[in-house]
Order: sequence, then structure tokens, then C-alpha cells
Amino acid sequence: MSFVFRYPTKDITKNYDFFEAKELIGSLIGVQFLQADLFLQNASHHLVFDKRGKSKLIKKELGSERKVEEVHNKIKKRIVEDAPFLRLLGVFTAEGKLKTDKQDKFVQINKYLEFFSQSILSSNISDNFEVVDMGSGKGYLTFAMYDYLTRILGKKAKVKGIEYRQDMVDLCNNLSKTAGFEGLSFVQGTIENAEMNSSNVLIALHACDTATDEAIFKGIKANAQIIMVAPCCHKQIRKQIKPQDELNLLTKFGILEERLAESLTDLIRALILEAYGYQTKVFEFINSEHTPKNLMISAVFRGLDEHKRIEKLNEVKALKSRFGINFHYLEKLLGD
Repeated sequence: MSFVFRYPTKDITKNYDFFEAKELIGSLIGVQFLQADLFLQNASHHLVFDKRGKSKLIKKELGSERKVEEVHNKIKKRIVEDAPFLRLLGVFTAEGKLKTDKQDKFVQINKYLEFFSQSILSSNISDNFEVVDMGSGKGYLTFAMYDYLTRILGKKAKVKGIEYRQDMVDLCNNLSKTAGFEGLSFVQGTIENAEMNSSNVLIALHACDTATDEAIFKGIKANAQIIMVAPCCHKQIRKQIKPQDELNLLTKFGILEERLAESLTDLIRALILEAYGYQTKVFEFINSEHTPKNLMISAVFRGLDEHKRIEKLNEVKALKSRFGINFHYLEKLLGD
């Protein structure tokens, strides 16, 4: 039997035979550990001790038998595996083998779909998804979204990728036709000039500098239910930063000034989204070993609240004052 002892700074794993393990458990429970859980296929047992050493055992029968994994290695849970569109995009070979140089992309696709699915569950959209992916590139995530919505969730969906490079647009449209994705299309254009129409989901991954602000602005103005952006190249705020007092030390070293600019830029974006009625999360999209541009801002519309709007905009104002920022581009686009 394998025991994992968890400490604040390390974990220690030790293996014991059955009789050693039984003796060890007997010496630990009720002494160092005052609670214990035993999970069986048909029931769960919960043992608890009070401060006086009195114990209570609670047994809960299960309605159905608990599934037991018999493999030694932990199976990775992925939303999409070897789907046909991944072969068309060159992530998998024609024989269904993941290409070595596409492993990071495959991880990114699945991680993105994981967060995308969470946003869907938190939103009020139940069907008829109309998605715009601004700056879709080769369309890895655009294809993945369409496949997830239609094949996995069985929903009606129209997904449109907007890409500046015409060769990428032509390539993706041809691949979409080959895949039989009738509701997936790509058009040539920029984020600045993109039309949202009735779209209820906006995606913009790695939109450079103020292009992220333009994408968020388009989503807010279109009353999109879900806005997901992965920012990069934060230049606009960095040019303005002049922190007051001892905070000026944060700009002493270039790398720290750069990170400060990134943090302030994305914090203000998140606060503005909250001001406009969005429940907003900022998190690491994927490990930095897979891509250095790994921050995600995810926002789901919850409804406007004038009191909260004023509160969040005042927080933005205070940040700007504290760090000597004249304006944030998203704020300027919205006219706040």
C-alpha cells in the first residue's frame, strides 16, 4: 500500500506491505488524524473523532457501483482527442498519431476548450451559439470551438473567424468545407473593422496591444454573453507609467516595468468588464512551457448594476492616479 504524507514544502511517498500498513493506520487514526474516509465500490465510510477521543462512524450506501480505475498511470482527461479536423489541420497524422511538433498546440486546444466549456455553463446561452473569433490565424481554436459546440454538445452554432491574411482565410475556408463544417466560415478583416451583428460569444486570442481592447469593446457593444481574450504585447500603458512615491521603484528594472505594465493593463480591462456587468476571471490559460502568452481574461455577462459600475470605474480612476496613467485605451473606446 502506498502512503503519501503531505507537508507544507514537500510530499513524501512510502510503500508498506498490508500488515505494516494496517499497523500504521491504527497508530495514526484518532491520534494524528481525527478524520478518515474509506471509499468502497458500493459504499463510503467516514470516521471522525472529537477532542475527547470519542469516535463516530458514518456509512453511506451508493446508488450505483463506484467505477475503479485499474490502470497504473493516470489517464489524462481531454475534451477532444483524434478528431478528423485535427488531421486536416496537421495536428495528427493521417494514421491518427499526434505529431511531435504539435504536442503543445494539442495541449493548448484542450485547455482552451476546458475553459470555454466552463464559460458556457456559467452563461445564459443554451443553444444557437453565434461565435466570432477575432484574429483566428490558422483556425486551430476556431475549428475546435465549432467541433465542440456541434459534435460534442450537439448545439446549433455559427462560428466565424476574422483574419487579416487572405491566404489564411482561403486555407481555413477550404479546410472547413472539407471537414463538412457548414456553420464555420472565415472572412478577411481586422478587429477594428469587424462586425459583431448578433454574435453572443467573442473570442480574441493573442490580439496585440490595443487590439485586445478593440475586441473587448466590440463584445461589450454587441452585448455578447461571453467574452474571452488572451492579451499580448502590452505597450499602451507602459509608455505612460509614472508611479508615485516609493512605487516608482517598480519601474527601476526594465523587466519589472514590463510586467507591471502588463498587470495594470489587464487589471483595468477586468475592472471595466465588471463595470459593464460581466463576471470576470483572470487566470493562467496554459503553462508557460507551452506558450509564453498564457494569460486569459474570461467574462460572462450577469447584468448591469449602476452601483457596481460606479464602484469599478472609481477603482480604475484610483489605479490610474496612483500609477500616473493618463488613459486606458478600452476606457477611451467606451467613452468612460
